Amino acid sequence: MTRPVGKIRDVAKATGLSIATVSRVMNGGKNVSPNTRDKVLAACKQLNYLPNPAARALSTSRSKTVAAIIPTIEHSIFAKYIASIEHSLAQRGYSLVIAISHGDLDEELAAAQKLLGMGAEAFILSGADHHPDLLDLFTQRGVPHVYSSIWQPASAAPSIGYDNTALARAAMDYLTGHGHHHIAVLHGPLTESDRTRDRQAGAQAAQRDGLTLDFHETSLDVAGGKAATRALLQSANRPSAIFCFSDVLALGALFALSEAGLRVPEDVSVMGFDNLDWSGETAPALTTINLPATRMGAEVGTQLMDHLDNGTPLGPVRLDGAIVERASVAPVTRRG
Repeated sequence: MTRPVGKIRDVAKATGLSIATVSRVMNGGKNVSPNTRDKVLAACKQLNYLPNPAARALSTSRSKTVAAIIPTIEHSIFAKYIASIEHSLAQRGYSLVIAISHGDLDEELAAAQKLLGMGAEAFILSGADHHPDLLDLFTQRGVPHVYSSIWQPASAAPSIGYDNTALARAAMDYLTGHGHHHIAVLHGPLTESDRTRDRQAGAQAAQRDGLTLDFHETSLDVAGGKAATRALLQSANRPSAIFCFSDVLALGALFALSEAGLRVPEDVSVMGFDNLDWSGETAPALTTINLPATRMGAEVGTQLMDHLDNGTPLGPVRLDGAIVERASVAPVTRRG
């Protein structure tokens, strides 16, 4: 049975507050005590009251809507990140709208134009590579925006994310510290992602005497990881370790090595990047790099709301990732 929809005056009556105070809470207004906010939100839930977004926008000139344009929703790290943003925004009465760019700058531009037409007040973009027309559009209209999943203090907009270069370098140091001196590196298309290019730079920075690195570009999916691993196994000089710039590529590598009758990590070590939800459940469990997706989502959401509500300046934030040691990497001395 459908519950009747309450009205703002019903909430005011139930809480003993004025309609103006209830309205201020629902619009994320200032000078509202936590106790008052909690009382109003509880009454709204009990009375099934939701403010009309169109009416709110007309009365306040605010849509309280933030847009996020991401390359894909297929990988759990993006789902975790988006869920964190939405949770952060909801605490203060904001809504989140999402568009998928498929890593295409023209698609991203078209999506942003559409979302601006829908009233989006601020934008969250992945990485720092964007269509120049998009950045011009934001500048002309004064649209607040941040870059996520990347750390570039000198970028055109504030970056809130992790240092992909440093994390890739840390992974290489970890592998060489385990005695690996011939490492294959699997990565997605370099032209589609500055995050991938940063990780490549980090891996290359680890180059030293006696270390052989083989870079293999492939599609950013399990099939791409399998195909690239099959190809590198054709070499007479098989690498002792495979470092993948994504866990999905690492999963493909695990499948290909198993099909070839090779043991992980006894014959070949495998390391990923992302720490996707399932990475601890592979056989063997995948050693990888954990990315702070949940913390990043909360930081992005909070910064944009503080800016929109209070004029607080947006600023870059570097978040730390960490190596997660599991069972897919072993010292070379343990190889059979």
